Amino acid sequence: MSNKHVFAIFNTEQRNVYKDLRQIELACDSQEDVDSWKASFLRAGVYPEKDQAENEDGVQENTFSMDPQLERQVETIRNLVDSYVAIINKSIRDLMPKTIMHLMINNTKAFIHHELLAYLYSSADQSSLMEESADQAQRRDDMLRMYHALKEALNIIGDISTSTVSTPVPPPVDDTWL
Repeated sequence: MSNKHVFAIFNTEQRNVYKDLRQIELACDSQEDVDSWKASFLRAGVYPEKDQAENEDGVQENTFSMDPQLERQVETIRNLVDSYVAIINKSIRDLMPKTIMHLMINNTKAFIHHELLAYLYSSADQSSLMEESADQAQRRDDMLRMYHALKEALNIIGDISTSTVSTPVPPPVDDTWL
């Protein structure tokens, strides 16, 4: 069940606020929406009449400041901080993948330079490093056999299509003499 947050706008001089309405009630889904509306009204010069509101326990707590200028300044600072946090968030989202890739490449480069080259040079038989493994040689031979078989099959298919003789279709029968 959703709890609606309601607040009202009215004129303290008992004049109509809109057309023939002396009061307009506004409802929002969350307290954050209510606070956003109230901050917008404060910026527009519409100030709250009441200074205190009761919470669920019946205890009164301050919900508005006495100084509307202070409220506007707080709202301005809040907007600036939100903008700053959004900029920082965007910058971090942009820089983090770049930083990770930079560190990975530098660490890989250092590994190749210091450890891998030392291991390769320290191996006893350096000529065997570039030899093809038995599995790869077998795979290469299988691929070559497959290549030649497919090439021969294509030649046979080509010979069939070029050596096939077709006779032209006879001309239509001329039945005008009938």
